[in-house]
Amino acid sequence: MDRFLVLFLRLCAITLGFILATIASAVAMGFLTQIITPQEASHLANSPWSIGLIVGFLVAAAFAGYVAFIPAMAVILFAEITRKRDWLFYTLAGGIIALVVPFVGATMTGATDRSVNTLVMIAVSGMIGGLTYWLFAGSRAGNWLPPRETARP
Repeated sequence: MDRFLVLFLRLCAITLGFILATIASAVAMGFLTQIITPQEASHLANSPWSIGLIVGFLVAAAFAGYVAFIPAMAVILFAEITRKRDWLFYTLAGGIIALVVPFVGATMTGATDRSVNTLVMIAVSGMIGGLTYWLFAGSRAGNWLPPRETARP
């Protein structure tokens, strides 16, 4: 029963980490595209747009999570099995997933917006999502596995 609880808590951490990563990625994309600027964010509490903006970010996060779910779960599974715990792995993986997934979707739909600014914004928002996942769940990847056997001389 103890092993089941450890696995269940790890799956909950992975799920919550993925949700937080998609929200962070959507918020980062909102700031990078200048939908909202940091100066406007401080006045957001008094604005009638605050609820709409929050709902918009949550919808964008849900779409980002939907699009990136399969590749992100493949990376997370690889990282769990190999016990990858470094922040750079998750940051680069988030950026690569964020760049690859829109290209696959663009080739299927025929969209052709491939400007450098757009690609940089997409990559940076994916990197922020990957770093957020590492902060919450990736830094403890593979801790549910039994300890590795060390070779004795």
